[in-house]
Amino acid sequence: LAHKPDYVKRQYRHQDDLGHWGTGDLTASGVRTGESGQPWRGIDPALVGRHWVTPTKGGMNDFIIARELIPGWPDAYPGVHARLEALDAAGLIYWPERGRKPALKRYLESTKGTAVEDIFADIPPVQFNAKENTHYPTQKPLALLERIINAASNPGDLVLDPFCGCATACVAAEKLGRQWAGIDISPNALVQVRNRLRNELGLFSLSVIHRTDIPRRTDLGPIPPYRTQKHILFGQCEGICECEIAFAFRNLTVDHIIPVSKGGTDHLENLQLLCSACNALKGSGTQEEFLAKLRERGLRRRGGRKT
Repeated sequence: LAHKPDYVKRQYRHQDDLGHWGTGDLTASGVRTGESGQPWRGIDPALVGRHWVTPTKGGMNDFIIARELIPGWPDAYPGVHARLEALDAAGLIYWPERGRKPALKRYLESTKGTAVEDIFADIPPVQFNAKENTHYPTQKPLALLERIINAASNPGDLVLDPFCGCATACVAAEKLGRQWAGIDISPNALVQVRNRLRNELGLFSLSVIHRTDIPRRTDLGPIPPYRTQKHILFGQCEGICECEIAFAFRNLTVDHIIPVSKGGTDHLENLQLLCSACNALKGSGTQEEFLAKLRERGLRRRGGRKT
């Protein structure tokens, strides 16, 4: 990102034919016994525990080479004192009127700007009277989602928002030329998505597919009959049921964590072993309801393997 104007005014307050510049250090911490630790122009950096340094890499080095300010820089000047003389001859060293410590003239053009921060404080929340406000309780600013999608994807990529709410991510992805898919369980979210896509983008015609069925997994190939997974499950749980009691292999039954009637599949990660009592207790309910019943009965104290 470009530097903020107040930062440029404060740090690069000087200007000449090469542009805005500020002062940079020509010394670094630590005493050296080589040439970099020896006096130059009568100034001994070792007296203050420092040594001479010059820009042989980084932005200022690239600036000198790109502008051809010093022919052969830096390879033609193997010694640090020779580089200091070359910098001074090119007018790249600032000598203050008071004091004797010289400084490097570091130009604004040689900097890469401000690194993008991981805290976005420059984008305000959606205001009550803002045009984009849909009055959805968790709505995020469109500018925020545009920045995230721009930084994390390329045009043509697929953006998935599994909790799409009022469709801010979907709208941002469409505007930025990405494919997208939005998922939400709330009926109110569906209304918001349809209205926003239609009103802001003129979509929700043949270009948008609305599905209400539960997608089936197709990434793992043919699924073996779920009961054949019993030996693998027994090894994983070491014969211990969700009620925390160990049972013999024959006393455990393969059960679906998410029932098939609610969209559960026969994939291994959706299977568990239960004793007959727990199997009856779970019935056709959800795993959360089943675990809550176990805790109510004092049959389950640990965090468990599957929640």
